Amino acid sequence: MDKLLKLTVTALILLLASAVDARTVVECVDADGNVSFRDRCPPGMTKKGEKQLRGVSSQPEPSTADIAAANPITVYVVPQCDACDLVRNALDSRDIPYDLRDVQDNAAAQEELKGRSGGLTVPTTLVGDRVLTGYSRDAIDSALRQAGYPLGDDAAVGNPGAPSTAPATTSETPEAEAASADEAG
Repeated sequence: MDKLLKLTVTALILLLASAVDARTVVECVDADGNVSFRDRCPPGMTKKGEKQLRGVSSQPEPSTADIAAANPITVYVVPQCDACDLVRNALDSRDIPYDLRDVQDNAAAQEELKGRSGGLTVPTTLVGDRVLTGYSRDAIDSALRQAGYPLGDDAAVGNPGAPSTAPATTSETPEAEAASADEAG
């Protein structure tokens, strides 16, 4: 019986091992010394090293549509808003679907924004339940990554041509929202 148990365990281990792949992860460094890990280094970054990760599932990655259904994105904007344009460009550059809500002359959209974020700060980006106010490429990338959205080649590098604006914050309270508005203004 003991021999049969060992044989069964060995067969089970071999079966499980065949269902698991190995994946190569590359360590990339940009001109400023910032390090990121990805499947390949984008232009402008140099390869510092690589590692084989074992135990990575061979399950297919979920589609962007599946991720968007689980973690929908809504962006509240007004016309002629540079920070709003930067948020839209960050999402568009990664082909990520989002719902755009112009709150300029739309009382219903304004009330919806107040209810969801506690204020009327634009741009306000909702990624699933996470609330981002203002524009910060790093905060957007972090929220998208946490929600499971795929990284675009330019996401880890940032957007070097974009002007710096008020940092995005994550908030759950109107007080945090008001503090963010004071920093932006």
